[in-house]
Amino acid sequence: MAAKKNVKAPAKGRASAASVHEVQHDDIKIFRAGFFKENRIQVLILMGLSMVLYGISVGFGYLQDDQVVIWDNEYVQKGFAGLREIFSGDSLMGYYKDAKMLYEGGRYRPLPLASFAIEIGLFGKNQPGIAHAVNVLLYGFTGVLLYRIMVALFPTGSGRQGGAAWYLSMPFWASVFFLLHPLHTEVVANIKGRDEILALLGALAALYASMRYADAGETRWLGRVGAGIFLGLLAKENVATFVAVIPLTLWMFTKISVGRNLKVGLVMLGATALYVFVRFKALGYMVRPENPVDELVLNPFMGMNIGEKFATIFLSLGWYLKLLVFPHPLTIDYYPYHVPKVNWTDWRPLASLGLYLLAGAWAAWQVVFNRATAGNKTSTRIAAYGIIFYLLTLSVVTNIFVSTSTFMNERYLYMPSVGFSLLMAWLFTRVLPSWFGKNGHTLAAGLAGIVALVFAWRVFVRVPDWGGDGSRLVEKAVRVSKDSYRANYYYAAMLFKERYEKQLSGTNAARAALLEEISSYLNRSLEINPGYRLAGTMKVSVAAATYRERPQPAAVLADLEDLILKQPYNGDMLVQLLAVLKAMKGTDPNLYNRFCHRIGYDFYYKQKGDLNGGVEFLKLALDNFSQDPNALQGLSEIYVAMGDQQKAAEMQQRLQSLQGQ
Repeated sequence: MAAKKNVKAPAKGRASAASVHEVQHDDIKIFRAGFFKENRIQVLILMGLSMVLYGISVGFGYLQDDQVVIWDNEYVQKGFAGLREIFSGDSLMGYYKDAKMLYEGGRYRPLPLASFAIEIGLFGKNQPGIAHAVNVLLYGFTGVLLYRIMVALFPTGSGRQGGAAWYLSMPFWASVFFLLHPLHTEVVANIKGRDEILALLGALAALYASMRYADAGETRWLGRVGAGIFLGLLAKENVATFVAVIPLTLWMFTKISVGRNLKVGLVMLGATALYVFVRFKALGYMVRPENPVDELVLNPFMGMNIGEKFATIFLSLGWYLKLLVFPHPLTIDYYPYHVPKVNWTDWRPLASLGLYLLAGAWAAWQVVFNRATAGNKTSTRIAAYGIIFYLLTLSVVTNIFVSTSTFMNERYLYMPSVGFSLLMAWLFTRVLPSWFGKNGHTLAAGLAGIVALVFAWRVFVRVPDWGGDGSRLVEKAVRVSKDSYRANYYYAAMLFKERYEKQLSGTNAARAALLEEISSYLNRSLEINPGYRLAGTMKVSVAAATYRERPQPAAVLADLEDLILKQPYNGDMLVQLLAVLKAMKGTDPNLYNRFCHRIGYDFYYKQKGDLNGGVEFLKLALDNFSQDPNALQGLSEIYVAMGDQQKAAEMQQRLQSLQGQ
């Protein structure tokens, strides 16, 4: 695709009279019908890696994330009959069923949901093994497609065209490192991760089609470029970054004219515009304005100033680099504050910022100024391309340009890891062999093999965490992410549902001890994020269970009071809390009624100005002890404020009769 030494390049302005591959390889074309036949060993190895690494997942079931997109999604569960609804509305509507519950900004990713619905239509419901098998196959296809693209970009390593044998080549090792990278376990072993797989497949398909267009100039390939981008966007929006990646790739590694490259760019912009239009028709808005979110669940930077926010962002970006090179420990939970809040006095975000700036500036210099001849493929330009690929595809999940609900995620690196895999392959096939001298390729390949074995071992260790009922995954998460409010909550919820509720036949002491352990994790979750609604609701359930095991009303009421003060308008929690209080009717009024007065009168009425909340708790006090003068007086005041003179008079009459006794 680039001009090789001693080979005459086509004259300027010629519309690929000789294809870019013919220029590179003396009429030997990479894009020919027999490519897969001649590379069948490589293809079998790459597909085999996917199956060997992730084949065990076929025996796994559904996990928590799958509830939203599969087993509790009404549209998906309809099978073929649900496809119209999947493509005509928000991707989460089938689960939440209420537009008020949907995420700000909306989610329109119908393609993965449609694939789940088709599986149900073909194989029936509750077939997670089928879904896992599809993920494994699609992952293997991704590795094969990546290999074909790499061979076209860097063909000197494909064996027949000269240079190193295919098993020592950069395209082969880039594809192997991609398939082996442990950070991909979350995407492949979790069925819900199919959105990432389909998105990258669509993007790579568009890249491949653009290269075919650059090679032969056939218009039909432009349509396939647009189709790849459009289908990829229907899986996940980060495919939009390929609108920049693809023209850059063509400009750096082919002799495509500016006009043709512009056509490719316009086709991709058209496909993106079509996606935006379809999204608008489905959701009813382009981008719904996001209100400032005052919940840590949706805004991980809540309470940070601008300096702390960007320091924490660059700390996260530094962690990404560390995990790419040394993928341990791994977790499903990078929520606050597993990634700690930092400021610019910490050396880590400074080092990360410096590294990203240096790498980006160096790569940009190579792209702009190291282009002595069109299609120059010097070693440094390959490295520059890998860096820019990484930066472009990572950009949309950094929280710099687009906000996400967490500091970072392993799945966010799935697409950017293509650039990193190319950098690793470049190091082991281009750089190290030149350092080692004689037998350099063999020695470098040996080192690459060691890294590959380490990666494979890490995948083998990690994948089983996604099996069973998910408890192992949650346990591993809380060990690694001790300071995450989510990890602590989910571990507590797992202990309560899977151990406490299933072991009610145990001794009172054992059950009480387990509840105490559960409470410790919930308390930690609420300490980190006092407004975390799920933890608040679960805490009420645990408090009720604790009261059943050891009826100590003072401790239970103290827990409930703390929850109300932190989450006064957590509706689900309040429903359960009121039910618990009603069940405690008959408790010593010195404890119970004083609690109700503090919450109903002092807190809801006086502090919050919430008249209904005040009435609710003061009525509980009267139900527990009908002659409570404080409750009667408080209700009288609130009813006056509500304008209900009749009930206010009734409370005063009852109060006077008490005083007259």
